[in-house]
Amino acid sequence: MKKILTVLLFIICSLIFVENVSATIDFSLFAPPPPFQRGQNIQFTINIDTGEESYTSTQIGMTYKTQYLEYISVSAGDTFTTVSADPQGDGKLIISGSSDNGFSGSGTYAYVNFKLIAAEAGSTELCVLYNPEITPTPTIPGPSPTPGPTAPPGSTLTPVPTALPTSGDVSGISRGLTFGLLFLALAGGGFFVFKKL
Repeated sequence: MKKILTVLLFIICSLIFVENVSATIDFSLFAPPPPFQRGQNIQFTINIDTGEESYTSTQIGMTYKTQYLEYISVSAGDTFTTVSADPQGDGKLIISGSSDNGFSGSGTYAYVNFKLIAAEAGSTELCVLYNPEITPTPTIPGPSPTPGPTAPPGSTLTPVPTALPTSGDVSGISRGLTFGLLFLALAGGGFFVFKKL
């Protein structure tokens, strides 16, 4: 009986450890306090929390209502040394941050400046953050890419297809797997405990 309880405790502790290993980056968007006036410049703040992981670069997407806001600029916060925005059209920005030394922890990622161009007063959601499906770069250096083959003068090379990109976000899958295994372990332990009684 003690062996079964020890094994169950070991399994539960292992599953909790596996769940805490998955790394994610959390972004938060903060609007300036009202009141606002037409023609006024307003600044939104994007905060970041990398947990204990360190990253040399990352990206976040931001949408804004073009009928109310006009994009002006983006500036770096206190986390990554360089931050830039790539306007995608239709009220979308991809905001990229990088730092040679990497960043770990939480702080201000970027300040995004807009001009308020709304024609009349009202209440609406002006900006939203979204995941642009681009994975961040960890600070651990990887292998350098090797240059591809070159064709001798006067000949041609057949292009080699590249692999499709893959996503590194498996936190939802690992969370589901963790809770599923935890349920099975507890159900199996309960079965053995109640069977002995």
